[in-house]
Amino acid sequence: MNDKKLHTPGGFKDLLPEELVFKQTLAKNIEEVFRLSGYLPVESPMLEYVDVFEGKGSTSPKHMYRFIDRDGDTLTLRSDMTPPIARIAATCYAKEDAPMRFCYTAKAFRCQESYKGKAGEFTESGVELIGAGNALADAEVVALAIDSLLSVGLTDFRIDLGEVGYLLGILEESGLNLQEQADASELLAKRNFAALETFLSNKPNLNPSAREALTGLHSLIGGFEILEKARSLTQSPRALKALDSLKELKTVLDDYGTQDRILFDLGMTGHLNYYTGILFQGYARGIGFSVLDGGRYDKLLEMFGISLPAVGFALKIDNLASALSGASLQTKEKPTLLAFSPSGRKAALAVARSLRKQGVVLETSLEQDKTLEWHVDNAAKRGNPGILYFDGGKAILWDMKENIGRDYESDILKEFMPSDVTPSK
Repeated sequence: MNDKKLHTPGGFKDLLPEELVFKQTLAKNIEEVFRLSGYLPVESPMLEYVDVFEGKGSTSPKHMYRFIDRDGDTLTLRSDMTPPIARIAATCYAKEDAPMRFCYTAKAFRCQESYKGKAGEFTESGVELIGAGNALADAEVVALAIDSLLSVGLTDFRIDLGEVGYLLGILEESGLNLQEQADASELLAKRNFAALETFLSNKPNLNPSAREALTGLHSLIGGFEILEKARSLTQSPRALKALDSLKELKTVLDDYGTQDRILFDLGMTGHLNYYTGILFQGYARGIGFSVLDGGRYDKLLEMFGISLPAVGFALKIDNLASALSGASLQTKEKPTLLAFSPSGRKAALAVARSLRKQGVVLETSLEQDKTLEWHVDNAAKRGNPGILYFDGGKAILWDMKENIGRDYESDILKEFMPSDVTPSK
């Protein structure tokens, strides 16, 4: 019988140094893009009252980890960052502070079905723009998402852009009752168009033009021409308004220079009880899942006691790391090895402190009784690119690639050595 204490729970995993450093580098690059656009970092507790999330986000209640505290209150691990940031905005700020620009990098947790192989713990970096409800706000967030992907070296990607108002407008004019509309929406969200067509074929009260529009949603993907095709399939004021909004948004995005990255996808539905306007997803070539999700959610803040429009997105750092596997960000060299004899130890440690303050990465050998030749062999096995070896008042910088060393006398070492340290002779 396997000892489960030696394994991580399903959906969770250890991160070894190389993978963790890679993910941290991705997040750092993305956070710099956020900072340069005026977004300020916030952090929420990992554990929240379940009321912060239940009925307020895009996470199903069955996917939330729940706990009972000693007072009998139900708590949950945060399943995404948007509801907590909405809570922060509502409790710590006022309408007069709008627009508010927040950003974050944080872990979230979802209780997934084990057979689906999805992560129960994942990292997201994202932004929330609260208090602005126009096309300029939407365009800023979409353009920021594009710049974030470019900042980590991802070049072969696209942003699929939709508007929930288009589908809602078609459903309103369809003749379907509310339950039938919900059932059709669920099939659309799953992209199960074959099942949708079967479902609609059994609805004699369905408006013929709505039938054509609903069954043809999966083909409404492309550029500006798709908006005109979509317009010909409906007379719903709500749907037509959504198309006008997308057209205005695309015009602003073109001014950002993002026109080569955007595709319209009017079959994108998201969570219709959560999103209220645009929604978008980012896809990288070679992987079958999105690297970012975003959209407008103008009703969420009302649930926390303040009525403000909002739009944002979350970059899925783990998915992004998969999309970039093999990229230069991942192939970090091992540090230079710092080695020394007993007589060179004091100078070595003093110089190392000075060099590290200047950003030089040094890994200290814990073997001080070994020769330089032994350290060269050891560095070759470990993959260190070089060795800085101290012996008495002399240091040798050994280049592992060229397999040669250069001697430095003590007077040169004084440049890096504190004044109260004298190298041993």
